Amino acid sequence: MRIVRNTVDVTNVALSGVGGQGVLTLAEVLAKAAMLDGHNVRVGEIHGMAQRGGHVLCTIRIGEHAKGPIIDPGTAHLVVGFEPIETLREIHLVAPNGCVIMSSHILLPVAVSMDQGTYPDHDAIMSATKRFTTNVIEFDAMELAEKAGSPNSLNMVMLGAIISTELVPVTKDSALQSLYDTVPEQFQQVNSAAFNLGFAQVGGMLRL
Repeated sequence: MRIVRNTVDVTNVALSGVGGQGVLTLAEVLAKAAMLDGHNVRVGEIHGMAQRGGHVLCTIRIGEHAKGPIIDPGTAHLVVGFEPIETLREIHLVAPNGCVIMSSHILLPVAVSMDQGTYPDHDAIMSATKRFTTNVIEFDAMELAEKAGSPNSLNMVMLGAIISTELVPVTKDSALQSLYDTVPEQFQQVNSAAFNLGFAQVGGMLRL
C-alpha cells in the first residue's frame, strides 16, 4: 500500500472508539507531541456515556491555520478506529484520498451483547469503509497490545501506527517523549513497547 503524504497547512485527525479504550489519552499524547515539534494544535472531544462503553470521538487539528477543533465531513486526512463499528461511525469524516487505520478486534456494542441488535460481518464493514476511501490499514491492535504486556496499551499501539504513516507532522522521538511525559512511570515500559509494535506493524504494511 502506498499513501500520499500530506503537503497541507492543516492536518486533520479523527480518533473514534469506545469509553475505556484510551481514546482521550491518545489525543492528549498526540497533541502534546505535535506541540513538542513546534506546531499549533487544536483538540476537540465528543463523548456520551464513555465510562459505560459509549462512543468517543476526538478530533485533532495540527497546523498554523488550525483555528478550531471541528473537522468537517470529507476533510480528515486520517481516521483512526479502535474497533470496526467505531470506525464506521466516523468514516464520513475521511477525505476521499485520506487514510483509515482500523483495529480489527471486535468489541461488541451493549445492544448486540443483549441480543437487541446484530454485528455486521467483516466484508460488509470493509465494503462500507472503502466507499469513502480505498486507503485502509487494518490490523489487530489488541493482539499487539497484549503482546506488549497489557490490553490497556491499545491506544499506544494506535499512536505508533499513526506516526508510522508519516501522515501527521510529528516525529517518532516527540511522540515517545510525549508518551513518557503523560503515562505514569510504572506503565511506561509496556506503553512504549506497544508504541513500537504499532509503529513496526504499519511500517511493514506500507512497505508491501
